[in-house]
Amino acid sequence: VLAQKAEDVMCIGFNGVDAAVETDREEFPLLQDVNYGWLHKIRTYAPARVMAHGTKDALKIYVSDTGTADYVNLDALVFDAIQNLIHERYRTATDLVVMVGSDLVHEKYFKIVSEAGDKATEQVARDVILSSRQLGGKPTVQVPFFPAGSILITSFKNLSYYWQIGTARRAIQDNPSLDQIDNFESINDAFMVEEYGKAALLENIQLGPKV
Repeated sequence: VLAQKAEDVMCIGFNGVDAAVETDREEFPLLQDVNYGWLHKIRTYAPARVMAHGTKDALKIYVSDTGTADYVNLDALVFDAIQNLIHERYRTATDLVVMVGSDLVHEKYFKIVSEAGDKATEQVARDVILSSRQLGGKPTVQVPFFPAGSILITSFKNLSYYWQIGTARRAIQDNPSLDQIDNFESINDAFMVEEYGKAALLENIQLGPKV
C-alpha cells in the first residue's frame, strides 16, 4: 500500500491537471483529475518558464540534425533552456537535473549503443557515456509516469508534496466476497514548486525533422 501511494503521488505530480469532486480512474488512468500537479503549476503560474513550441512550428519543438529542426539534438535543447528559461540565479546550481520519460532516454542512448563498435576502447567509451547519462551537461533522471515528449529541468528539492495535518482518514474492511482487504484513504494534499525560477518545462518535443 505504501509503495502504491508513493507511485500515485509521482503520477499525480507529473500528470495532474484538475481536482475533480468525483474522480474517474477509467477515463483518467494517470490520475489527471485527482489534483493539480507540478507541471500544471509551472504552466499556470510560470508560463515564461515553459517552452512548448519552436520557431519552425507553433505546436512542436523539432529536434533533428537537419536544417528543418529547431535544435540539432536534445543536448542543445536542454542547454538553451537552461540559459533562457532558468533564472540566472539558478543556472549554475549544482543540483539541477534533467527529468525525462523513457521515450527521450531511449532516443539518445539507443543510438549510442547501436553504433558502438566491437573494439574494447569503443565499448569502454560507450559504457562511460551510459553511466554518466547527461543532457546539456546535467544529470539525466528517468522519472516514472513522466509525460512523453517532455523534459523538466529543476532540482529534486524544488518539487514538494505537502499534506495538511489532521486531515488523514483511513478505513480497512475485510471483503470476503472478493477474498481481499479493502483499504480506503483520503488526505488534503498539495503539489508545490518552491522556486519557479529554478524550473524549465519543455513540452511537445518531436524527434525528427519538420516535414
